[in-house]
Amino acid sequence: MRGNVASTLALMAGVAAAAAHNSSSTCAAGLYLIVARGTSELKGAGISGPLADRVAEHIKGSTVVPLDYPATLTNPIYDDSVGDGVDALQEAVHNYTQSCPDAKVALMGYSQGAQLTTDALCGGTGAGFESAKPLSADLIRKNIVAIVLFGDPSHVINTRYDKGTSVKNGVFERNNATVRVCETYSDRMVSYCDTGDVFCDNGQDKKVHSSYIKRYGDDALKFIVDRYNKAAKSTGGTNLTSSSTASGGTATAAPTASSTGSTGASGGSSAATPAATGAGGGNTSAASGLVAGGSVYLALSLVMAAALQAL
Repeated sequence: MRGNVASTLALMAGVAAAAAHNSSSTCAAGLYLIVARGTSELKGAGISGPLADRVAEHIKGSTVVPLDYPATLTNPIYDDSVGDGVDALQEAVHNYTQSCPDAKVALMGYSQGAQLTTDALCGGTGAGFESAKPLSADLIRKNIVAIVLFGDPSHVINTRYDKGTSVKNGVFERNNATVRVCETYSDRMVSYCDTGDVFCDNGQDKKVHSSYIKRYGDDALKFIVDRYNKAAKSTGGTNLTSSSTASGGTATAAPTASSTGSTGASGGSSAATPAATGAGGGNTSAASGLVAGGSVYLALSLVMAAALQAL
């Protein structure tokens, strides 16, 4: 009996050692790129997937990881979906950087995915959303080398990280306190928003919201590659790459960053219908049906659902 117990313990020790080895061996030699899709996109990297794959082609040894979160307008409601996404992203970053302390991480978010990314880094927007506590500034400065956002409903104009042609704040415009936090990362953050976008510019042109990857993909690619190279040089890394752009690209095998902190195999980056939702921050138009409270609002849901179907 004791022999069986000893054998079992030895086997368990061997499994634990193998697990520890496998954990350390999963650290990306290049960039670890977490991608948060937009509202109603199918699970995966969504509309940003092809751009993420191009980044992985330019920075060898990179891993593309779609964030596992609801990305819903209802069931769960939008604000709860954002909150779930914030938790999932923060946990994914914490878990990976604890296992890989010298990791170089990039974050890419589209639409709702952009809003949850800024919430995770800078704190929640309030106005019905959870007041999320931001990630540690030390962790961000050490490990997160680039943050690229497209069509963020919490977008605010005239910040140091603001890109595009937008002249109005988003339907969930970010409060001044969290904008100030975001601005401390303006060396590594860009947020693209164009005039007319229903969600990030509080506009009327539904087509604008799905145009960012085509319009700014090359600029975003160069930004990420340049930021990675700068970080690699500062830490004495040798896995540098060219910042020249490339067309096309094939999907990389991508584990999924989940809210439980585990990663599972994913079928790469799959594009679906783009979307985002929102209202708030004192704006009118899409926000006109808003009432006080922490849950989604029926009038807003109907407006956003109609907008999503029209995309």
